[in-house]
Amino acid sequence: MNDKKHFIVIVLLIVTVPTITIVAIDNLIQMLQQKPIFAQSLPSTPSSSSVYIAKDATNSYTISSGSSSIGTFDTSYTILGNVSSIKKTSDLVISTITKDYDSSPTIGYVKVVAQTNAKGETSSSSSSPQPSTLANPFADKATINQKISTEIQKAIASSMKSTFANVEIKCDFGMELSDWKCSTHGLLE
Repeated sequence: MNDKKHFIVIVLLIVTVPTITIVAIDNLIQMLQQKPIFAQSLPSTPSSSSVYIAKDATNSYTISSGSSSIGTFDTSYTILGNVSSIKKTSDLVISTITKDYDSSPTIGYVKVVAQTNAKGETSSSSSSPQPSTLANPFADKATINQKISTEIQKAIASSMKSTFANVEIKCDFGMELSDWKCSTHGLLE
């Protein structure tokens, strides 16, 4: 009887170990397939009318004295596709990215750097009026969405001048609105 118990345990171990290994390998493959990969070529077998958008976001938090606060953050969007397809779908590309960024936990923490005019007066580049006593250092949602739209439109206009049929538009949106930029790079087929 004892021999049967040991035999069952050994059989279970022999069957379980390969199953766990297969599940672990399968999970690793699925994880790698879901991770956005930024490359200098379009995904295999792309449709000439397809536009691909990938997002990479990092942010940090500080927990101190029983409260949590946001630390540093950065969000990058990569737009890949045929130049004419990106141009045709530019409104959809812009609305997709603005809606995504609007749901970001960092949207309320994007800083507007104060600007000094020729008279030495300090003003904010935000479209909302600021009280004269305490200036709000953060950009409002409308200002953020306008900046996203403007930067993507400039990058699309730049891509139209490109000699490449396919391009990558890389947008970096960090902690300060004045640093937000999109750049265009040609892709090899």
